[in-house]
Amino acid sequence: MHILVMVLLSVHALAGVFWVGSTLALSHSYFELTAKLFRAQMVAAVFAVVAGLALWGIVIRGAQDPMAHTLAVGALLALLAAGVQGSMRRMPVRSQRIAAVLLSGTVVCMVIAPYMT
Repeated sequence: MHILVMVLLSVHALAGVFWVGSTLALSHSYFELTAKLFRAQMVAAVFAVVAGLALWGIVIRGAQDPMAHTLAVGALLALLAAGVQGSMRRMPVRSQRIAAVLLSGTVVCMVIAPYMT
């Protein structure tokens, strides 16, 4: 079980870092570059979300504490970011900027979650 959690954490973190980092970089970019990286970003988003859901099922397992609630808020922000990026393809720079704010909130939630009491 520990190895599965380590693999899921690694996939979640690596995919999330690419997704958030590229979104933050592309929020100050041009249409052409944003369009070129769209597919890679969405693949990373899928990997991050699926690994996160698997981790939720294994590690959180229905907990109702402040840490779980904080992680849930972060997950919701990430899903909203993916939705924005996917639905606003005609305005890619704007979608990257909105998603950058949402994903920054996701990262903050993940970082502070262990310290919520």
